[in-house]
Amino acid sequence: MVGGGIAGCAACLALAKRGVKAIWIAPEDTSASKPGESLAAAARALLDDLGLAHVLDDPAHRRSQLSFTSWGSDALLERHAAAQPGGMGHVLNRRHFEAALLAQTRLSPDIVRLDDTLREAERTATGWHLTTGGGQTIGARLVIDATGRRAMIGRREARPRRLDHLVAAVSFLRQSAPDIDPTRATLTEAVAGGWWYATLLADRRLAINFYSDPDLLPRRIGQRLDLWQHMVRDTRYIWRWLESAGYEPSEPPQLATAGTVWLETAAGSDWLAAGDAAISFDPLSAHGMTTALWTGIQAAQAAALTLDGDASALAGYAARLRAGVERFAHERRNIYSREMRFAHHPFWRRRQTEHPE
Repeated sequence: MVGGGIAGCAACLALAKRGVKAIWIAPEDTSASKPGESLAAAARALLDDLGLAHVLDDPAHRRSQLSFTSWGSDALLERHAAAQPGGMGHVLNRRHFEAALLAQTRLSPDIVRLDDTLREAERTATGWHLTTGGGQTIGARLVIDATGRRAMIGRREARPRRLDHLVAAVSFLRQSAPDIDPTRATLTEAVAGGWWYATLLADRRLAINFYSDPDLLPRRIGQRLDLWQHMVRDTRYIWRWLESAGYEPSEPPQLATAGTVWLETAAGSDWLAAGDAAISFDPLSAHGMTTALWTGIQAAQAAALTLDGDASALAGYAARLRAGVERFAHERRNIYSREMRFAHHPFWRRRQTEHPE
């Protein structure tokens, strides 16, 4: 197993549950914050399969009960969890969530984690010869690649495909007026140059993300607070929410890639990819973390079956992921096509005509 994060944790835990020992090459994550806070309701069953449903009871997370959307219309539409079968999932403190998964992996004697990076991977007559940045060497019959969008194994074995070049500008805001009780909600707002997403975290920070294409963002947006503040104030509903609850950006946003990218095949005869290494969806799906959990569990199942002699398990895993990509691409086109107010603007016009690269 190579790579940390949600998919790596899920794969290791699922392997251990099946009695398969995993050597896990995963450096410690020292990033302060990560974009992505929405965990779909479907993820609870996946966590339950890993014996981890209780992690959602952490007060660092909150149940998602209310969302507002301005998409395809100037009106603001409200959606409540009570009207959704299975609810609307959770808004997570992502670092707390990943730390809880990692803590669970440390309890298993079948998971040996190396706080290191992968330097080199070579095929041998019996599988793989892996060399870490620290100089350790490991032999493996099968490798699961959970190295995120880099897909260190997957991209040398399969062709990456790309549907768009979406990027995210991300900020976490703190309240300047703590006597005001902010609305515990999520808000999505489409604008001419892309779309906004904002959600209140359990610790009262407000996460705001803007999604657009690199060439459509203002130059140096990642260094210019004034540009970012202007963009936020130019929204119809996002700014109204921030202003009414005492929030305003105090530093420039972080930029992160957010495009839809996947491997043409997510598995070969002795490797498979999970999480963002296999499929990275446009955040519009709000299923990024759920997909990481699902692919991690599915990859572990396919790996265990393969080691037991099932010659079709890896091909079956790859076929399930291809079907998932096709479903997502269809749903994505339908969602973007609902926004016709800005159809002549480049961001929206591109999403009516995109084809995989």
